[in-house]
Amino acid sequence: MAVPINVLLLCNSAEESEKILSLISREIELKLAVKRIENKADYLANLNPQVQIVLVDYRHSKIDFLKARQILTENNIDIPFIVVNGADNALEAVNCIKAGATEYLSKNDLQLLPLLFKQALGVSESLKCKDFEAEKCNAYLTEIQQRLFYQSIELKKQRQQRQLESTRREKVEAALKKSEKQLKMLIVKNPDGMVVVDKQGIVRFINPAALKLFNRKEEELLGEVLGFPVADEDKTEVDISTGLEKELIAQMRVVKIDWQGKPANLITLRDITEAKQAELERTKLLAKAEAANRVKDEFLAVLSHELRTPLNPILGWTQLLRSHRIPANRIDKALETIERNASLQAEMIKDLLDVSRILRGKLQLNPVNVDLVNIIKAAIETVRLAANAKSLEIITDFSVENVFVEGDANRLQQIFWNLFSNAVKFTPSGGKVYVQSELNNDCARVKVRDTGKGINPEFLPYVFDYFRQENSSSTRNTGGLGLGLAIVRHLVELHGGNIQVESPGIGKGTTFTVDIPLTSIALSSDETKDTNNIELNFAGLNILIVDDEPDNLDFLQFVLENHGASVQTATSAPEALKLFLQNKPDLLISDIAMPEVNGHTLMRQIRALPSQKAAAIPAIALTAYAGETSQRESLQSGFTLHLSKPIEAGKLAKKVAELTFSSL
Repeated sequence: MAVPINVLLLCNSAEESEKILSLISREIELKLAVKRIENKADYLANLNPQVQIVLVDYRHSKIDFLKARQILTENNIDIPFIVVNGADNALEAVNCIKAGATEYLSKNDLQLLPLLFKQALGVSESLKCKDFEAEKCNAYLTEIQQRLFYQSIELKKQRQQRQLESTRREKVEAALKKSEKQLKMLIVKNPDGMVVVDKQGIVRFINPAALKLFNRKEEELLGEVLGFPVADEDKTEVDISTGLEKELIAQMRVVKIDWQGKPANLITLRDITEAKQAELERTKLLAKAEAANRVKDEFLAVLSHELRTPLNPILGWTQLLRSHRIPANRIDKALETIERNASLQAEMIKDLLDVSRILRGKLQLNPVNVDLVNIIKAAIETVRLAANAKSLEIITDFSVENVFVEGDANRLQQIFWNLFSNAVKFTPSGGKVYVQSELNNDCARVKVRDTGKGINPEFLPYVFDYFRQENSSSTRNTGGLGLGLAIVRHLVELHGGNIQVESPGIGKGTTFTVDIPLTSIALSSDETKDTNNIELNFAGLNILIVDDEPDNLDFLQFVLENHGASVQTATSAPEALKLFLQNKPDLLISDIAMPEVNGHTLMRQIRALPSQKAAAIPAIALTAYAGETSQRESLQSGFTLHLSKPIEAGKLAKKVAELTFSSL
């Protein structure tokens, strides 16, 4: 039975396929096994060594001729490749032949297909014979190669066996040399002194650090007995003679090692002379501090006596007045005595504070002018919690301290609170807010820069307008009526200054620059007048007072109610916070030293509340802590003003008026 000839026909037209096959069958008496191929997937699936001829219908195949021929090349298939129904174009025919076609027939030359098919079939058979001979040669060569391979393996095993012992010896020797070299290198370069001594204590090696420690040359120590016994204890302290006036103290550690094949000791010496001297200095300083504490205790004992002495007549006359057993003609004398001793006590306290300020160079008698830097710091503290909640970093640069301007402390703090609050509000988590103060001619200049969302350049001219915001959706997301910056501009201009804004654009942050005129720190004549007799009316003013001392609370309440204010009192910070939330007072007066929660914490809690009232309410710290540090802490925690006890009724009323009348 004849074996069929396997043919792949690349043609998408069944009609054209029948024409081609019938043309071949009429002239060739051979059985054909034809597989018609319509797409690339079928073509790849049917390519195998049994295929003898590939026919490509140039016009009716969707598979490109060049791609079909390239696939044969890529798969190492060398069989005849005949193109039929080609264009009647000589150039096209040449290109196909160059690309690898065995024959090229135009549609007008199809009658030649049977003849060319026979020739191609002969070529295919010839290729098969050549492939068979090549396979025989390859098989013979493979057999020879295998023999040579196994022989070479055996030879390699023999060579490796001979070299193995030699290699092992070389590795051991190299490892020993490397180990000794590394050990020597570590010893030489170690900053601590290192000495190798044998069992007899004779120096066999010494590094440069040890030579420096002993202040000797290498040849002077090698072969000599070490100058002190080698102890087995770790961290033993030894004295080292350097040949100079002073001896050094070293900490010694000993490790047993092998040195050049023999047991030895590696001694490490660390110079602790300076540490010992520092320890001695600390001991001296401690003794000095203890002596200073004794002096302080003695001073406090004297101070206690001097402060208690005026209390005796104050308490004595007060008790007599309360008992109503004092003659009428002695009442004025009693009150005069009480006032005189109270004034004496207040004067002593004032003197103590003045002495403290003088010793630190901080004595300043300026109750009117405002330190702008302190105002800025206080405003920063009011937004600190909000900034921390967003992991924002507030970076300050106060190149000039004690920058005095004439202005309203509460309103100045309101200006910067608004700027800082906006910076925190519109800066994404992890961003930064920069605050810088400097002098600019006769003005104090403050710059507030953030890395936030920035401002559209088209909106910049309207930033300070009332009721204007960049877009309503942002307004709804962040809250607010769009009045903050307009109010800021108004307040800055009321202080005789100006404010500017810059932004490179959306996503590039914003910078606000505020200029406020500087003023002399000298007091004007109007500011130095006695205000105790000024009649002030606080009608309609709601004041919250916090103090854990009932006597102080009653006194403050009486003074302010006497001026017409509505006063609420609290004896603790939690109670005060509750009253604040319920009544929203116009002014807060708080003591600092209170049990459980102090005044600083209370102020921070109030400033952190999400309301404009909490952020801008005037607040007075009224406390017995009257030093410069205490004042700074009060402002940093959010208080507008720091006043020290005792305070006169007139001065208290004046300060309340200064804060509240400007904020109403």
